[in-house]
Amino acid sequence: MRILAVGAHPDDIELGCGATLALFKEKGHEIHLLVLTRGEASGDPRAREKECLQSARTIGTDNVYFGKLQDTKITDGVETIMAIERFVQKINPDIIFAHSHKDGHQDHRNAGMAALSAARNAKKVLLYESPAALRDFCPQLFVDVTSTFDVKLKALEAFGSQVSKIYFKGNHSPKVGHARIPYVSNAAEGLARFRGFQAGVDLAEGYEVGKFLLEIEDSPKH
Repeated sequence: MRILAVGAHPDDIELGCGATLALFKEKGHEIHLLVLTRGEASGDPRAREKECLQSARTIGTDNVYFGKLQDTKITDGVETIMAIERFVQKINPDIIFAHSHKDGHQDHRNAGMAALSAARNAKKVLLYESPAALRDFCPQLFVDVTSTFDVKLKALEAFGSQVSKIYFKGNHSPKVGHARIPYVSNAAEGLARFRGFQAGVDLAEGYEVGKFLLEIEDSPKH
């Protein structure tokens, strides 16, 4: 299968569905990432792009694409829809992962709405939660990521420029030379354990269903 994951900023995809993508890759599927901005509102865009590429290598993604939208100014309008739709048509994914619109960050919320429009002809669209997800985010589909959650944590370690964010332990992170390496806080694992509890497994990532076409195969003939 071909998988396309869409995020507003570097690290959004890894936080929302990184372990799920790692599991797909482990099973031999194609993984493509589309990052709509270079995260310039939260640091040097060149550094953030480099971090994103390093993180993607950890997951094992096949391609990383960057959009040309402006950080903090993503809309749910035609510009964003076309930026996503271009890659939907290029990749023809079997499953699309995107932000839930139930999110407190306007870029996340608008990117999620635009993705639903861009993916209107797709068969399966799953919407992930970010650290800014609102409390009415309500997953209906879960993925058991017990076997690949450590890959997600390793991928998140690439984002050293974001070490002060709440989902990292900030000043408690170790220093290598002049740079800090983020140590993922208990928040990421705590969420995965909570979603796992809901799903009946150890660790899970949860998704709202944007669209899911259930295809039923013929029964084998005896």
